[in-house]
Amino acid sequence: MSNTHLKKKGQPDPTIYLHRTVLTRPPLYSLRLSFWDIEQHCFRTSKLFDLGTEPEEFLHYPNDTCFQLDTDLVYRIEKLCGRDMETELEHLLWPFVDPTVQRKMDHFFFRGAGQVRLQKGSKLLSFDGQAPHVFDKRRLHFLRFGSTNQGRIFQMPPRLEAKLLDRSRDELEQFFLKEEAELRETEFKTYLYTALNLQKHFTENFARRFPQALPAEKIDNTFVKELCLLNDDKNFWQERTDFSKLPDYLIRYLILFFDSIPRRNRGFEQAAEFQGQYRQFHRPERKYTVSKDEIATLFGESAETLRKADKKEIIRLYRQKAKSIHPDTGGDHEEFVKLTEAYEELLRSKQKM
Repeated sequence: MSNTHLKKKGQPDPTIYLHRTVLTRPPLYSLRLSFWDIEQHCFRTSKLFDLGTEPEEFLHYPNDTCFQLDTDLVYRIEKLCGRDMETELEHLLWPFVDPTVQRKMDHFFFRGAGQVRLQKGSKLLSFDGQAPHVFDKRRLHFLRFGSTNQGRIFQMPPRLEAKLLDRSRDELEQFFLKEEAELRETEFKTYLYTALNLQKHFTENFARRFPQALPAEKIDNTFVKELCLLNDDKNFWQERTDFSKLPDYLIRYLILFFDSIPRRNRGFEQAAEFQGQYRQFHRPERKYTVSKDEIATLFGESAETLRKADKKEIIRLYRQKAKSIHPDTGGDHEEFVKLTEAYEELLRSKQKM
């Protein structure tokens, strides 16, 4: 390990993170270090250890209630980093722990991992004096609040914005890769539409809240344009030197955008045509077939709990429940459809409050 990787006085601490390739199948995993490079005056990344395609091979189970890390792995990483790394490595490899053991350890494994408290309105800057990139802020805003309306993006809670500071670009992209795993396939197009701020290319007054009614070809063209601009943004990429081709992270977005099937409710095309003829447009309310009692049953929560829950909590509950009943994981298709309808009805009711 080069001396440039070690922390100097006044520098942010180097951080270790789990890296996953995005275009290879099966994905390859490695442990990497994100650190401040004095000479290059930017955050950089260094590979520490290859974990291969099955990181679970570095986990051992003395019994069915706990796990241990491979001692050789811990020794090699601690030697490279010059500090005790066992706890950090346990958290990084936690996703690969046997689910049965996870359930038994979950109640105490993350105990004490409190959130950083920051004053509202705090101006947050990275070590190099730069504010978080607006593309990162838009992505995080959508992932946390699920809204195409980015009007309050610059009022993001400081504790969220702090997640975007003092990280190399690769570490940040791996952070978003993990967060994006919670999105449904039908949400990716809207997610990228919002993150790249494609609405600025449209004059229609429904472009912010109702992008599905916009011309698909024009959305595709503006997406490619904004993606190319992001590819050329040297401030965004930090340590990158080759700008002659798209990096894997952007290639992944390109694939997701054009391969994902956006959710289209009946009447989107008619809505766009109607909007072109009349100045005032009111989208007809969707008729839901799920009763309030069914909604509570589907979510496994009391009606009172759902009534008091805010939008963020509803999104969290939906994603948690959807994981267990999604058809791709062996769940029932009809139950998943009803859960989605219940979720949309809950969000609609929250907007009216």
